[in-house]
Amino acid sequence: MNKIPIADLLTKFPQYTHLEEIAEGGYKTVYRATMQPGVEALKVVSIPDGSQSDDHQLFRDECIGRVRREVSILEKCSSPYMVKTASLELEPITHNGQDFVVYSEEFLEGSDLWSLVRANATPPSENEVKQLFTCLLECIKELWSMKVIHRDIKPCNVIRLPDLDRPFVLIDLGIAFALQDVALTFNATNRNQDFVMNISCFHVALTFNATNRNPMATFRYIAPEQCDTRNRANLDYRADLYSAALTLFEYATGEHPIARNSDDAIQTVTRALMEPPKKLIDLRPDFSAEFCKLINQLLNKRPALRPANLNALINQMT
Repeated sequence: MNKIPIADLLTKFPQYTHLEEIAEGGYKTVYRATMQPGVEALKVVSIPDGSQSDDHQLFRDECIGRVRREVSILEKCSSPYMVKTASLELEPITHNGQDFVVYSEEFLEGSDLWSLVRANATPPSENEVKQLFTCLLECIKELWSMKVIHRDIKPCNVIRLPDLDRPFVLIDLGIAFALQDVALTFNATNRNQDFVMNISCFHVALTFNATNRNPMATFRYIAPEQCDTRNRANLDYRADLYSAALTLFEYATGEHPIARNSDDAIQTVTRALMEPPKKLIDLRPDFSAEFCKLINQLLNKRPALRPANLNALINQMT
């Protein structure tokens, strides 16, 4: 992936006094950006070249469109449990003939849930998991009010903060799906599809490729209905409820209810489609039977069988 040297970024954006790279994935690099006053998360997205063919130009347009969509959605969100945009508005720049788009978000001083799971942190209490679920439900509810589906709720996209008023924050709307928008995803062989997927076992890794396109998601946290590209018109927030339940289960137990760490992508998706999930009560017998039953209901393969009244679900967590 092409990168802009930090010295050049500091020259281009003099409001920042120091940049430290903290994350990299796909075509995006994230920096801890120190400024006066405070700190932001500076995001730099490399845009693929579109000069080789019409297909590559269409794919380039898609990549730019996805970044614009993400920023636009975040600017409209008011939930405290959703990451906020910061001072730098979306700005296109060119460096050594390579195009980029740059913007900033608030810097969240906390740990993502995936890091906590891998560190074998003290298992959370039922109340903490319910608190997490409340935060995710509020995010899903607000996104759905705009007819937006996050499509990538997973432990590494949830940050735990030392803030009682804002204990968990959902990040990364890079592959969000807006039902009312024109489809963004270009497909070199079937331009009516609106999905892309190219991932590692755990995290989404959007390797931009104009000829190799699959459903967009992280295999490990994909809802079964997302695997059928013919289901685009019926996809709704219940897919986010399913991914949220997977996230809750893994955070509560340290284990994924369906996937196996040794599985490849095909095995992971096959399990999502065919294999029944583990029971939360078997791994956390200290949790209430009612809450465990709810999580397992949300992991139903068929969206119609999942509890779906968002307000009722939020009330159940209090």
